[in-house]
Amino acid sequence: MFGLPLAFTSPWILLGLISLPIIWWLLRLTPPRPQEETFPPTRILARLREKEETPAQSPWWLTLLRLMMAGLVILAMAGPVLNPEDSSLAGEGPVMIVIDDGWAAAKDWEDRRETALSIISEAGQAGRTVMLESTVGRETWTGLPMSAQEASALLLASDALPLRPVHNAISVPAGSNGENVIPGQINWLSDGLERPQTLSFVESLAQVSENLVLYRADTSNLSGVVDVQNNPSELIGTVVRAEATSATQMQVLALDENNLVLARSVVDFAPGELRQQFVFDQPVELRNQFTRLEIEGALSAGAVRLLDENNRRRLVGLISGAAFDQSQPLLSPLYYISKALEPFSDIRRSNDANVAASVPDLINQGVSVIIMADVGTLPDNSVNAVNDWIEKGGMLVRFAGPRLGASPDSELLPVEIRPGDRSLGGALSWETPKPLAAFDRDSPFAGIEPPRDVLIQKQLLALQESELDKKTWSRLEDGTPLVTAEQRGAGWLVLYHVGTDSDWSNLPLSGTFVEMLRRTVNLANSGSAGSSSDTEVVLPPLKLLDGQGKFAPPPEEAQALTITGDVVPKASLENPPGFYGTDDGVRALNLLDPETDLKTLDVAAFNAQFEQRVLVTGREIAFKSWLLLLAALLLLADCLAVLWMSGAFGRRFVSSGSRAATIWIMASLVVAGNVGDGKAQEVDFSAALQTKLAYVITGVDDVDRISEAGMRGLTRFISSRTALEPGEPVGLDMAVDELSFYSLIYWPIDPRAELPDDATMARVDAFMKQGGSILFDTRDQISGVLGGTSGSPAAQTLQLMLSSLDIPPLEPVPSDHVLTKAFYLLDDFPGRYNGGDLWVEVTQGRETDDGRPARAGDGVSSILITSNDFAGAWAVDSTLRPLLPTVPPDPAQRNYAFRSGVNLMMYALTGNYKADQVHLPALLERLGQ
Repeated sequence: MFGLPLAFTSPWILLGLISLPIIWWLLRLTPPRPQEETFPPTRILARLREKEETPAQSPWWLTLLRLMMAGLVILAMAGPVLNPEDSSLAGEGPVMIVIDDGWAAAKDWEDRRETALSIISEAGQAGRTVMLESTVGRETWTGLPMSAQEASALLLASDALPLRPVHNAISVPAGSNGENVIPGQINWLSDGLERPQTLSFVESLAQVSENLVLYRADTSNLSGVVDVQNNPSELIGTVVRAEATSATQMQVLALDENNLVLARSVVDFAPGELRQQFVFDQPVELRNQFTRLEIEGALSAGAVRLLDENNRRRLVGLISGAAFDQSQPLLSPLYYISKALEPFSDIRRSNDANVAASVPDLINQGVSVIIMADVGTLPDNSVNAVNDWIEKGGMLVRFAGPRLGASPDSELLPVEIRPGDRSLGGALSWETPKPLAAFDRDSPFAGIEPPRDVLIQKQLLALQESELDKKTWSRLEDGTPLVTAEQRGAGWLVLYHVGTDSDWSNLPLSGTFVEMLRRTVNLANSGSAGSSSDTEVVLPPLKLLDGQGKFAPPPEEAQALTITGDVVPKASLENPPGFYGTDDGVRALNLLDPETDLKTLDVAAFNAQFEQRVLVTGREIAFKSWLLLLAALLLLADCLAVLWMSGAFGRRFVSSGSRAATIWIMASLVVAGNVGDGKAQEVDFSAALQTKLAYVITGVDDVDRISEAGMRGLTRFISSRTALEPGEPVGLDMAVDELSFYSLIYWPIDPRAELPDDATMARVDAFMKQGGSILFDTRDQISGVLGGTSGSPAAQTLQLMLSSLDIPPLEPVPSDHVLTKAFYLLDDFPGRYNGGDLWVEVTQGRETDDGRPARAGDGVSSILITSNDFAGAWAVDSTLRPLLPTVPPDPAQRNYAFRSGVNLMMYALTGNYKADQVHLPALLERLGQ
């Protein structure tokens, strides 16, 4: 009715509504209770008259109240449910779930996961196993049958990946007995996009099972950024979308490295258009600060385009030693240089004709490269300015000419040169013009094929020195250097030993000159001299994208990116999209290629028959308890109405005790309404009678799931290895829950979690000062959590939280600390990661840096800090299989992580009793006496 997704678990009970007219008839015949009044006897006799009286009927509003109460009870017993889940299982045998879990599924991943969980839950209730298949190739989704609990745990720990799904043909796995496992039903949770292999993929599904169910996602708002070009006057990119049925307007945001929005561009799609361009026409200085372009509100890795040095246009300043002749521009030393640079750089020229004044003018304009053509000696102040600029990352490129040959300035040259030029040809020379030799493998020009028609007539000769071969980027056929370079500080100093006019060579007239100059300029502000077409460059992952296009720490399976020349591999599980490299220089790996098109799924083209369904958009909501609560309130109102009609509220002798009883009844009814589904909020006093492990609920679902699983895993390990038998672990809300029941609380730090307020931190401070201990875990595999070397978001969040607390002096766990021998003998305390320090209070007997004595007390540190992700190592599923791998994968490391947990718990419970072992020799000696 009214389109509401409403169902009843026991609809036959609704037949009880037929009895409402009978109840109405009975209520109409039932008079209200007579009203009693206390009068003096004489007044009663005076008013006494003989007349026949009939009982009054119940008022209409009281009858309606009671009918509503009866109707609510009948509806509650029928079990009304909002958003009911349809029965979706067919056939017999395992239930296979195939999920498109790539970037296009990120926007509705929660609905996709809820849909899969509902299928898994129904399979578990039917006693059927589950087979999970991932179209992006997750290693943990093996496709083998597993229990519903195992499948739910895998699904809850998974998110959409920033990858492109591949619709490979589904093969039937072999079971433990060697026979193929045939699923009774296949559920395909599609992202709504069709790919080249989709038809063969569907055919393979039809061959495996005849019961096919398709959950097709909505693709109306699916879009991505596929290409970006930084032209001289503007940055142009391309946006693609999946559906073109209507006009749509999108906004593309340009962000800098600090994630601040620098510019916006509006993209207008007309009906029928699937590709559209966007333009940023800001100045090149601003465009060079763009590091990320994203479609506003798209929430997917495909809607993000990362920019690196290859997308930036270098600002190149040009200086010539010769005056520029407007009537003969082809004779200018800068003509061929500017023509070669214009397609990929922005040219700047000084407003001052004086060479010495041009240098500071160009530096003030913010150029990254200065090219000097036939410039001789510079004054000392200009030389010092250029040297400082190079040390900070600038690049100076010099071309030979008569002025430079006549007065070489060795201060601004990578090598010493012989005065004068070497002539290779002409009437006064015995030598002939020389061609270029092949470029070395470690040269930035490697991979360029030197043309045989390029000949050098003149050159400046470099004097021999021990480092000449390392500084040489290019040679002539006779071995003499043509291009030499030297790195100074963060910048470069490059010398072309030829001029830029035809008197020296015909190199500036060739395409080789353009490519050589482009590669030279591209080295500006870069920490490497480039790579050849055969040289491999290995870049470690720095900042990678998740499925929603947000930056996240590199996952465990992420590997270094190997680039051969200009060939960058496609994004994969080993190399997710993101930035690779170091802070000195990065390379962007994007998800979508320039030729990518988004094609919606055409179900009509499939040969197989699918039952189509929609994704679950919300959980089931049962109204039984709420209806019973409302009926109880109406019952209370009925009781009050009867008391009022009988005159009970008008008596003077109504005691305060009756009022208290009424209030108690009302409170009991309210509580009883909540108890109907067993969801009453009660204080858990069981922790005072039984030791329990506790963790802090952060509000971040994936972190809280791992924390709970980790505490359960450690609880089982402690029970199996020690005499302690802890109860079920408890999740704590630090703002409201009682903390005094717990000796040690595990607190995972996540930047996504909301920071606790001052009142909460005051409760934490009181708990720690009253003898409790808290283990803070940043989970970021960084050892310098407190030493100022950690710049991770989690470490910064922890430092911000602790800034309001009275924290004692801390130190890494010393080798003789009680923690190293509380139960097991340990040298370090690894978790899912290894290498991070475990910080504790400075032990008794030591002094802090400012001379104050360390905390005495019982020797138990009130605060412990680690970055090794203990809960990630302890987390196991119902079959005791680890949920997350250790880094590096090592079963022994996980065993030591559990032992570290045992020592932490024993340390928190027993204090420093193990420290008394130092007195053991003295005790034995006295016993021997």
